[in-house]
Amino acid sequence: MINVDAFINKKNELLSCVFSDAKHVLHILLCFDDNYALSAGVDIISVIENNQKQPIHFHLFTHNLNDENRKKLSLIKANDVAITEYVINDQFKIDKKNTEQFPIAACVRLIAPMILKDIATKLLYIDSDTLCIKKLDLIEQINLDSIIVAAVADMPYMQQSQCAKYDVIFGTYFNSGVMLINVPLWCQQDITSKTLKLLNSGEKYQFPDQDVLNIAIGEKRFILPQKYNNLLALSVNGNEDANVPQDTVLIHYITKNKPWHQPYRSRLFDNYLEQSPWRNDCLPLYCAKKTSSIRAYSRLMFKQKKYLSGIGHYLIYLKTKLLK
Repeated sequence: MINVDAFINKKNELLSCVFSDAKHVLHILLCFDDNYALSAGVDIISVIENNQKQPIHFHLFTHNLNDENRKKLSLIKANDVAITEYVINDQFKIDKKNTEQFPIAACVRLIAPMILKDIATKLLYIDSDTLCIKKLDLIEQINLDSIIVAAVADMPYMQQSQCAKYDVIFGTYFNSGVMLINVPLWCQQDITSKTLKLLNSGEKYQFPDQDVLNIAIGEKRFILPQKYNNLLALSVNGNEDANVPQDTVLIHYITKNKPWHQPYRSRLFDNYLEQSPWRNDCLPLYCAKKTSSIRAYSRLMFKQKKYLSGIGHYLIYLKTKLLK
């Protein structure tokens, strides 16, 4: 079994809280580096704002986070909320084939349940490019008996490409951006060792941590309703997050088009940004007006058979590329 404690440099208590009833604390995991510090902070704010009567302990696993962003995280204040940072060191390694397009921080979630095994029995992992817009209380009521991970099924085109490849029952290949984890069963089944072994086996995975999780979890999964991980692709000036179904709990901004980038800025995201310690930051530092993201959105629309939108954004891509 892997000694996961060797990957932690230190723990920082960014916000302390003594909980009156530890059994009812919602433990939430985020893993990120400097590139996603702003969005992780805004994500935390959105969770707090929509769950004000819920005791919450945020566990932040960070990699290459600078002191400025760490200070801003420590400025987040709320009642019945604790924030603990776990600083990941360079001993945590993933085969370079699987970190070419995804940061190593994306794979840190694979070691977190083992590190938190004496703290939490249920752990809610959320990607740093998500936004909470409703209460999370119902997610704690999900029965995880004999289930390692409860998560939302990924999009149909992902089912078509990944299920046969990894011998996953069609329709159950899950998106790892939001996961409710049964920590004791995860540790008992040694999911951390299994997934890291796959990632460092020499094989290249298209969606590294997500693919190996789907392989290692096997049939011990439970597919959640889409409202817990509404997979949303932003278009140019589209503000699609203003029109999600009313029961949506978590929005997940997939693709390279993020709501803190131009030309995809989102009024919903900006609302939570204004309540965060990053509200006075010069956002152009985070802007990514890249033609590649517009082209990627066009390709996604074609995959989803939304041909008019795909053609429209490909024309925007061509126009933007010519003007560069």
